[in-house]
Amino acid sequence: MNGFYENTGFVNKRNRKQVLILDVDDSDGKTFLGAGTEFNIKLFEPLKIDTLSEVYLDNFVTFNSNISNSADNSEFVLKINEFNMKSNVASSSSLTQNNVFNSLLIPNEHSTVSNNQSMIIQKAKKFNYICDINPGKIGRISGTITNLSGGPMFHGSSTNAMYTYALTGIDTMTSASNVFPLLISDTITQIQIGGNDAANSGISGAKLPTSNILANTQSGASTIHFSSPVNLTVSEFHSTPITPILITITFVDGHRGGASTGTITIIPGDNLNLQLITNPGRFIAEFSINSRE
Repeated sequence: MNGFYENTGFVNKRNRKQVLILDVDDSDGKTFLGAGTEFNIKLFEPLKIDTLSEVYLDNFVTFNSNISNSADNSEFVLKINEFNMKSNVASSSSLTQNNVFNSLLIPNEHSTVSNNQSMIIQKAKKFNYICDINPGKIGRISGTITNLSGGPMFHGSSTNAMYTYALTGIDTMTSASNVFPLLISDTITQIQIGGNDAANSGISGAKLPTSNILANTQSGASTIHFSSPVNLTVSEFHSTPITPILITITFVDGHRGGASTGTITIIPGDNLNLQLITNPGRFIAEFSINSRE
């Protein structure tokens, strides 16, 4: 009688699942997300795949990625050398077509620069098939992450920028009438505190390597977002300085009164909450690898 209740025609084979978390952070000075060049990260333990398996993207989050303010920045293009991605593409842009072929596209949900210095959930717990992977042993994960045209997706459009900053807590600042609005791709060419350059150990008159404004900024804004190849000393911008902070802007066009440059002056004593905030570029992707047997 016991056999009457047993299912003799169905066997439930549970798929074996492994989870791979890829965390790429450019604070080490070696991984350079702002250039869109290849990263190469050693796994904590080798990943052993003993049967033919399927790879899925479960979630994807970023810190200080570019905002989706252009068609090129609307998608992340992720290539993983160890994954056998097979994706075809038909695009009217040959640049996009060459870059996207055999890659994974992830929509960019970072829509406003005010979310810089915080986590952005780009893809959350959605079972997205990537590829099949053959049995083998993987000790490192390498690849690239770019925008649609192969440009950087972190720290603005300049390929030499390594740091994203927010100078915030601005209550009042003075400038010539033609400085604002600051426009994306305007550049900061000098920051001085009390006549000394903030980027060159206090050397008077030294210049700051080209640093890009990351968002259109109106007069009276409380925050200026910019990226730079220079690691600025955060404490120099807090409310403790008693001397003015002078920021020289070089304009991307000549439409602001015909001038090519302008200066913004911030008096720390009038801006008691002034602070400079920075975090590295970073992305974290969680993959699941499911055995097909």
